Amino acid sequence: MAVRLLHTADWQIGMKAAHLGPAAARAREARLETARRIAELARAERVDLAILAGDTFEHPAVPLDDVGRVARVLADFGCPVIVLPGNHDPLGAGSLWELPVWEECPNVRIARLESPIELESCVVFPCPLRNRWGTGDPTAWIPSGLFGDRIRIGAAHGAVAGLPNQEQNWSIPADAPSLRRLDYLALGDWHSARQYRSPDGAVRMAFSGTPEPASFAEDASGFVLLVDIDSPGAAPRIRQERVARLRWIREEFQILESGALAAVLRKLEALASPETVAELHLAGALYPEDRDTLAALRQLASRFLFLRIHDGLRPVLRLEDLPDGPLREAARRLDQLALQEEQSAEARLALQTLLTFAKGAGA
Repeated sequence: MAVRLLHTADWQIGMKAAHLGPAAARAREARLETARRIAELARAERVDLAILAGDTFEHPAVPLDDVGRVARVLADFGCPVIVLPGNHDPLGAGSLWELPVWEECPNVRIARLESPIELESCVVFPCPLRNRWGTGDPTAWIPSGLFGDRIRIGAAHGAVAGLPNQEQNWSIPADAPSLRRLDYLALGDWHSARQYRSPDGAVRMAFSGTPEPASFAEDASGFVLLVDIDSPGAAPRIRQERVARLRWIREEFQILESGALAAVLRKLEALASPETVAELHLAGALYPEDRDTLAALRQLASRFLFLRIHDGLRPVLRLEDLPDGPLREAARRLDQLALQEEQSAEARLALQTLLTFAKGAGA
């Protein structure tokens, strides 16, 4: 029997998002809106099963109201939902997984045990975590000889062993699907989507990534995975579906000539939205005639959910614009300090202020 699976993970409900300042509350609410989008997708795609592969919550002590809201969303999936405790929301005495709200959701099963879960279309082997940190392989318990005539799906939370750019916490073998004879292994923990091929050429292990990004580093996030498996041993067909509510954009510009900053302003105006988090990195030269454009860039912040501008522009010093005397000498000294990394930001700001003052004073 074929199975259609919705694979998601790392909802991180309850995260503070303090790095967004006043926009943090909107970012937290967006995560719940995205959860509702995922439920709508599950119903529209008529999935047979949904797996949340860990870190549904940011920490074990999120507000009870948030737990209740998540439970109501999961109850609305229209299919069985298996929720895996991850390292941010591990199992434990008195944990949020013991709250009575879960008993009110008959389609939701919290994977509290390393034990096969038999469903009509497949068998799921969950690997729940009981601690925040660990070095073991959470998939080690999965028996390779049971239910060989059924589609076998694993769910685990941790890093893939031996692969770069991953913190090695709860280490999962890179060949886990082959070792455990799994048709598919749904992973959580890595916030960007990532897929791994087995020796037979099929993608049998993947991170879905977080469905709602929380930083600019999560450049392949904002998705869930829809996985179709026709029969035991068949290659999974995987489709990414974008569900993120907020858009995160990071842009870098090197300003090398007068007037070039105007093109940056036009591009940022086109990106402006109350649902966009943006970070702008500027490097190069700030020409006197571009100072008003830079001010206009800063004023765009009100049109974004959040906008941070990293100003690395070095004011172009035109000595002919300054009179001889203390003003010109001060500008020379600030220009020299701007070349020193440890003082460059302060010196650039001071130089911009000096030149603005000099312009306003008619120097």
